[in-house]
Amino acid sequence: MMKNQKGFTLIELVVVMVILALLAAVAVPKFIDLQKQAEAASVKNVLGSVRSALSLRVAQALANGEDLATLAFNGTAALNPMEDLLSNKPESYIGVVNANQPATPNGIWYDRAQGGNDHWLMYKLKNQDIITGGWNNAGINIIHRIETIVEGGRVVGLELTPSTYTYTWNY
Repeated sequence: MMKNQKGFTLIELVVVMVILALLAAVAVPKFIDLQKQAEAASVKNVLGSVRSALSLRVAQALANGEDLATLAFNGTAALNPMEDLLSNKPESYIGVVNANQPATPNGIWYDRAQGGNDHWLMYKLKNQDIITGGWNNAGINIIHRIETIVEGGRVVGLELTPSTYTYTWNY
């Protein structure tokens, strides 16, 4: 007398495993791209916030009759882009560090004082391949500083610009 057996046959299990493997092969690369796109969007968002804060600071300086050149890169009162401009800094911001700062973990923002009044805003990428070109020293890829806008030989504004080490976003 045969008993009624319950369960899956080996063929059925293999078919299910193949289907799951195919789905994983499609989903994993998409998930990795989403992480890279999220990091790129986050970096652009922070840079936009710093640019907006800089615009407000420039308006304040103009209203008070301050010399904008002193606030720019290499000025006598140069601004640390994030420390001096943002009241709500990203969680990944570690503050102002000097040029001798030891290696920082990936995904960290900081203002770097190169020496004197050479203040740079720096971000160390988690995903190195979200940009091409630029400077890649120990994983530091996004570097900005505050520069003057000159018209007719007169400083008329400040802007947050990529340093001379330029880069291009892949996303």
